[in-house]
Amino acid sequence: MKQNYFLKFFLTGLLSLFSLCLSFGQVIISQYYEGSSNNKWIEVTNVGSTTIDLTSPQLYLSLFANARADDPANSQANNHNAMSGSLNPGQVILYKNSSAVLPSYATGTSSSSCSFNGDDLIVISSSSTNNSGDVWGARLDVIGAGNSWGSNKAFYRNSNITSANTTYTTGEWTQTTNSAVDNASNTDSEYLGTHLYDAPVTSTTWTGETDTDWATASNWDNGVPTSSLDATIPDVTNAPIISASTGAAVKDLTINESDGLNINSGGSLIVSGTSSGNITYNRNIPTTNWYLVSSPVVGQDIDAFVAAEGLASGTGSNVGLSDYNNTTPGWEYYQNGASGTGNFTSGDGRSIKLASTGDVSFTGTINTSDVTVAMTSNSNGFNLVGNPYPSYVAGNENADGTNNILTINSANLTENTLWFWNQSTDSYNQINQASAAFQIAPAQGFFVSATGSVNLSITEAMQSHQGTDSFQRLTTRPEIELTLSNGTAIRNADIYYIEGTTTGWDNGYDSSIFGGVANEFAIYTHAVANGNGRNLGIQSLPPNNYENMIIPLGINAEAGTAITIGATTNNFPEGINIYLEDKQDNSFTLLEADSNFSFTPENNLSGIGRFYLHTTSGVLSANNFATNNNISIYTSSKDNLRIAGVQNGTATVRLYNILGKEMLKSSFVGSGVNDIKVNAIPVGIYIVKLTTENGTLNRKIIIQY
Repeated sequence: MKQNYFLKFFLTGLLSLFSLCLSFGQVIISQYYEGSSNNKWIEVTNVGSTTIDLTSPQLYLSLFANARADDPANSQANNHNAMSGSLNPGQVILYKNSSAVLPSYATGTSSSSCSFNGDDLIVISSSSTNNSGDVWGARLDVIGAGNSWGSNKAFYRNSNITSANTTYTTGEWTQTTNSAVDNASNTDSEYLGTHLYDAPVTSTTWTGETDTDWATASNWDNGVPTSSLDATIPDVTNAPIISASTGAAVKDLTINESDGLNINSGGSLIVSGTSSGNITYNRNIPTTNWYLVSSPVVGQDIDAFVAAEGLASGTGSNVGLSDYNNTTPGWEYYQNGASGTGNFTSGDGRSIKLASTGDVSFTGTINTSDVTVAMTSNSNGFNLVGNPYPSYVAGNENADGTNNILTINSANLTENTLWFWNQSTDSYNQINQASAAFQIAPAQGFFVSATGSVNLSITEAMQSHQGTDSFQRLTTRPEIELTLSNGTAIRNADIYYIEGTTTGWDNGYDSSIFGGVANEFAIYTHAVANGNGRNLGIQSLPPNNYENMIIPLGINAEAGTAITIGATTNNFPEGINIYLEDKQDNSFTLLEADSNFSFTPENNLSGIGRFYLHTTSGVLSANNFATNNNISIYTSSKDNLRIAGVQNGTATVRLYNILGKEMLKSSFVGSGVNDIKVNAIPVGIYIVKLTTENGTLNRKIIIQY
């Protein structure tokens, strides 16, 4: 307990020291004004690039009467003013005597620290103790030249000074008369581009004086917008463009430009406040293959979109824009000449195919609130959805630990998986919580599987900017990538070894291959234990006990076509080999960089039962595994018990309820995958006893509707 307390104390102190170091270089005295009588004020500015909380650690503006900066001995602080609030980069706070008269454009905060008379020392410190040693030990910035100043003077910090100084240095300051300041306009006496005495800059306006690049400061009257600055875009000659490499941020956005605001493919924009006016997001489609897309704006008319984008033509009146109907299930195509279709719905996905490569453009307003997408679960639960923002959205925990699609929506998904169409392989890639960081690009569509008539939430907090190369989190976990090739197409399945996962179903860490379409050519695995029949594109297993985890491997392939099964590894334990077992020809094949398994099936392949994956430090032969270790038993439906892995010979299966009563007895000849009808068996938990030529195996199953 004492050790934990000490660690907590140490970490707290370290954090405070870190915060103090941040404040040290950023918060400075930028203006000193001494008029007659009590007409006095001090200006403090944040000259750094990050926002500073003036209360953590607590900062003070302190007055040392008749003291010199170079001789603080025996001097006592006469008063302290505790600073409050926070300062954004370039923002100022004015501390004034209560009787001070300020120019009409200035604002200020009353402070007893402004009762100085020309020969005083003024300090920004992180201590309010009157002990001068303590204060000087925590001083951050100072101004004070003793009695050499005289009265009715004004000083402002030179604009080349970008950090605080614990020693008063005359070369950092420019002296003028107080009357000059009194008569100055709010465009004079600028410090680092911020008007002295002026209220903090809160907005910036597009001028387009240099070019069309959003990120060029000279195109704005107050610099490039940030998440704390409002931005206005008037109708000018050079309309702004957010390039593919730019992540633009703004608070409130007002677009009066007749050409709107254009965002090139890959660029992104996050509006933290409100928005009015149109943007156009241009998404590049680099091939004439099918892509899944989603409108990143509100109000894009579908008929106008089809007329403008050069979509491919299909059978009959079909056009290269389609929606997925999970009632049929299948694709429904836009019809040539259609009208009155309406607008794209935010968060709704579509499939698109162009007649020739190029950009497709979505024009409309920006979503500035969370988006809720209505989903259904009819003949299947697959819903085609998409990113509704002109920015990237976190898909999984590795992209954002809290605000991501899978975490926020886990209760409404049958499994925590996102499916993305890969046009280069004509197949779907699955992404889950075990996958590397995945950011969903603007205008990207994808599939999820809903539990019923529920909502998918896509929130503003999920938004981010990404560079040209998406960030990928490094991993040291062991991995196996299985590949299946027929000479023209390649499919893959992944196996990850992660602490905390099990040999059964781990939602969010195991993912099915996409089931919304037929998978005539596919590779997948089943759970090592207590499987539920899911065809897994990703399976996560505990990183131990490699020798005893036998993984059922499923292949879908046509007869008469040569296929090859291979495996590559990453961070795999030294000395552990990967073997593919083929129960039909009773063989084991070592899968490594220069060795794979190739054959031409005589019959169509579908499902598991023939192939198994073994990870072992030994050398395997057929004699090693004359056991029932690699048999899977599960309910493939409420009426069917499936037994996979009995390749030949006669087997007997018995079903017992929890009271030990035999409910079913059946025999069959092993054929790799055997189905036993259980439609007369009531809902409940049962024990399956399977007897084969290699012994007896017991498994628990659940029959449910």
